[in-house]
Amino acid sequence: MGNLRKLYRMKYPHLISFIVACNLVLAQDITFSASKRLVEPAMNGEIKPENTVEIKSSLVTPMNGKKTYTWTINGSSQPGKGWELVKGTTLNGEKIKISFNKLGNYSIGLTIVAVSGEDENEVSGEIEDFISVRSVFPELAALYAQKPKPDYVKLVEKSSEYVVKPKFADDPTPNLFLAKGFLGVVKTGNPEARFETAMEDCISAFAAAKELDKNGVIVDDEHQRFLDELQQYLFNENIAVFYDSDPKNNPEGYDILVEYIDYYTQTSSAPVCASLFQGYFKYLKKDTKGSNQLWTTELQKLNAFIDLDEKTAYGSKYKDELGNEIILSNVDLNVLKLGAMKISELMKTRDNENPKEACKLLSIVEPFLIDDTEFATFYSKSFDSCQEKKD
Repeated sequence: MGNLRKLYRMKYPHLISFIVACNLVLAQDITFSASKRLVEPAMNGEIKPENTVEIKSSLVTPMNGKKTYTWTINGSSQPGKGWELVKGTTLNGEKIKISFNKLGNYSIGLTIVAVSGEDENEVSGEIEDFISVRSVFPELAALYAQKPKPDYVKLVEKSSEYVVKPKFADDPTPNLFLAKGFLGVVKTGNPEARFETAMEDCISAFAAAKELDKNGVIVDDEHQRFLDELQQYLFNENIAVFYDSDPKNNPEGYDILVEYIDYYTQTSSAPVCASLFQGYFKYLKKDTKGSNQLWTTELQKLNAFIDLDEKTAYGSKYKDELGNEIILSNVDLNVLKLGAMKISELMKTRDNENPKEACKLLSIVEPFLIDDTEFATFYSKSFDSCQEKKD
């Protein structure tokens, strides 16, 4: 029959279905699963469980015949470049167990060849940044945990040193501690001129960490607590205070609102929650087309969210419009609520008290705010719960 070769090359990270809770990645024809995605580096050649990870593979569509496996780490099948095979493991099995001794992100590749008679089928898959090897940065953690209160200035200074070191260029953790330091400086009111832009610097550091985070460092409980603190500060001290401001009656408050909504979007895993405010800003600039387009496209994204019916200490789990598992925090929901209340009233006024368009908006956000007493009261009193629309 001759050799038949079926070759798939899967190097499209944006097509990957990613499930954090299961440490599972599906690359079309091959499924990769790992015992963990975040690993600490081995020190002085001493290998411990926290330095090792077991990676398994399985085929989405079974292949007949005798199979051979060839694994690669960062494109190489030669140990010694930041990783080693655990004793008893080879790169030619259905699963591998490896240890890491160098910080960074590691891509995992696998080629499976199945031979049945004269037929030969080959399937290849590669997942970029599948494993992250990171330090816990004990020096920075100790500064942040210092009693009776952290030395935030020293935390900023030390974190800044780590951020610029090439060794930690791909690690989000120094940037997270830098953001923690800057927020502490803001909240304690440090008057030094060098900290004049501390809030902006805090957001920039967090945004950098968020971009570098490939495998869930930010969802570690210690960092998730900080994210909650940061978002609460943005909302309670600024957005909630100035959300009713406009350029005519309170231009200073309005500028703060615009600035802090932007800061919030850079911290959130669901920036779509701020889209109603962002459309409002366009509307006030007479960009009616831009505001309507933004509201339409972003609300469609929100409407595609799926409630996973699982609550955490920091919010509820959803799948977003791209299928990513995210947490909608209390601040996410509060930003969504204030935006929905403001824009629905604006739409009703714009449309000569006709609530039709406003009710379309409210019907999308209502499921997210069903337990919110303030929203329920507003929805009932101002729009009669959109009963006419439902009938």
